[in-house]
Amino acid sequence: MTIYYLLLLFAIALGFFLSKKEKGKIIYVVIMGLALFKVSAFRRATGYDYNLYGGWYYDYFFKSIDALTTEKVEKGFSIPFKIMSRVFYDYQAMFIVIALVITLLVMVYIYKKSSNVFISVSAFLCFGLFFNSMNFMRQIIASAIVMYALRYIESKQFLRFLAIVLFASTIHFSALLMIPFFFILQIRMNYIVLGIYSAFGIAAYMNSNAIMDFVTKYVYKSYDPTNNIEVTKGLTPVYLIAFAIFFILAFLLRKDLIKKRAFNSILINCAFFTMFFEFFGTKHTIISRFAILFYIAPILLLSADIIPLLIQKAKKLVKTEKLAVICVYSVVLISRFSLYQYFLSHNYNGVVPYKTIFSSEEISKQESAN
Repeated sequence: MTIYYLLLLFAIALGFFLSKKEKGKIIYVVIMGLALFKVSAFRRATGYDYNLYGGWYYDYFFKSIDALTTEKVEKGFSIPFKIMSRVFYDYQAMFIVIALVITLLVMVYIYKKSSNVFISVSAFLCFGLFFNSMNFMRQIIASAIVMYALRYIESKQFLRFLAIVLFASTIHFSALLMIPFFFILQIRMNYIVLGIYSAFGIAAYMNSNAIMDFVTKYVYKSYDPTNNIEVTKGLTPVYLIAFAIFFILAFLLRKDLIKKRAFNSILINCAFFTMFFEFFGTKHTIISRFAILFYIAPILLLSADIIPLLIQKAKKLVKTEKLAVICVYSVVLISRFSLYQYFLSHNYNGVVPYKTIFSSEEISKQESAN
């Protein structure tokens, strides 16, 4: 777990020195991007989905492109890696490319859109997004692509939004869920809308088995709705609580957030639907996967915009800006580190222990000895 603690501490320490000025922002994003890329790209047997993806890559080597077109894995993912497998036989090449794509998509977005790159990167780590990127790799790539389409909701350019979503769906089919949300995310969040959504959510939660039949029939077709543990069992409510607190803060500060940036209205809605699907995830783990489609942009951007607003509120209580800054950052860092620690102590998505390709030979010898 040491590498993960060092990664977070490095992100925080470097952020205090580099994230304020424009040139510093570029340096920070590049350095942290390289750090995140290296940790993800050169891991070995780390993450529950690692061996699954590695097995796919070897299958691609022996199968023809025609054969791949009949399989369930989305062609925007399988065919490029089929072609790559003819050049690089070792499946580690797949993880290097995936890490590069995800890192570029996330870090470029942070640099272009975030008001505080340090807060965004630490949020990417502490909310578990980085750990998810080491597991639900196809869906994270698709979701990161969709993240770039959200701006077309604000400008109401449906065809451009649709084109990007359709492209993302060639990586992971679940991206198609975002099509109706082009219209839903335009609805300004308020207490009435929140009440309607909540009432619908509770009713749907109580009749979730019908929803699961749909999900396993059309999206996650390989999951048996009668005995698969991700369908029949739910997640711990810790994740729901974390995203609920995040949404509540964004909702309570929505007027100031939207005044600062109109796009935040869409992000607040995304934060709600993140919480919404995590709520269902407490009953059916697989439904929490839909939260991935919504949570990257709000976690990266709203996190950075919420902090200065909290400092303004705190300043009215403690009277001095310096003390307000200390109080807010202390609470934020402690709460985020606690969540990060929870992920690691509970081996979130199988990312613990962390192993690298450089230690794989030694690990193999130890396993053979045992």
